[in-house]
Amino acid sequence: MFFLIGASLLACSSHLNISVSNVPLSNDSKEKADISRFISPYKDSMDRAMNQVLAESSISMEVGRPSSLLGNWASDALFVNQTRTVKMAEPIFCLLNTGGIRSSLGKGAITLGDIYRIMPFENSVVWLRLPVSSLTKIQSYLRLSGGEPMANATMIDGTFTVNGVREETKYVWIITTDYLANGGDRMDFFQDAVERVDKKTLLRDVFIEEAKIQKNLIVSPEKRIQ
Repeated sequence: MFFLIGASLLACSSHLNISVSNVPLSNDSKEKADISRFISPYKDSMDRAMNQVLAESSISMEVGRPSSLLGNWASDALFVNQTRTVKMAEPIFCLLNTGGIRSSLGKGAITLGDIYRIMPFENSVVWLRLPVSSLTKIQSYLRLSGGEPMANATMIDGTFTVNGVREETKYVWIITTDYLANGGDRMDFFQDAVERVDKKTLLRDVFIEEAKIQKNLIVSPEKRIQ
């Protein structure tokens, strides 16, 4: 218990100093009260950190298939964050997984805790360069899965399209997570990559940064898969 509290606090702030002492456990009510007093300072600090308001949202957002408001926001946030200062000669798009977004975002204040709830995992950002022929595999995958969050790409009537791909295009870049890049959720097409760049940036930190930048979350109602 105490290890998890300490780890959570350290993840929220680098300025928290924690000292640990042994507290015996039993069913005695006095000892339960002692434990509560021991935990209280750390819980209070974590609550303050998690309740920090990062942005506002004018609507409630949930994740779902084939596409959704929260899926659009998450993939757009990653795409914009990673391409803001980058110019590439080859097309780029973002692909995430619906199951990786673990909660919803309500209307009103968006807190640090809200971002941790939608992305509790320590997944990091990865760029992959794939042959354009791999897009047919992604198209087949999306048909079977029913849809995944994506940015700068669409699938209309079963045809998957990435913005910027032309007849002469040989390679495309995909921004995703290390979990998916390693074949998670059976996204085996990522194994076709001829180049991989691990950014060592947590996807959750990208969401936090973009929420702060946006102030009012920018949400696209576009139905990217239909």
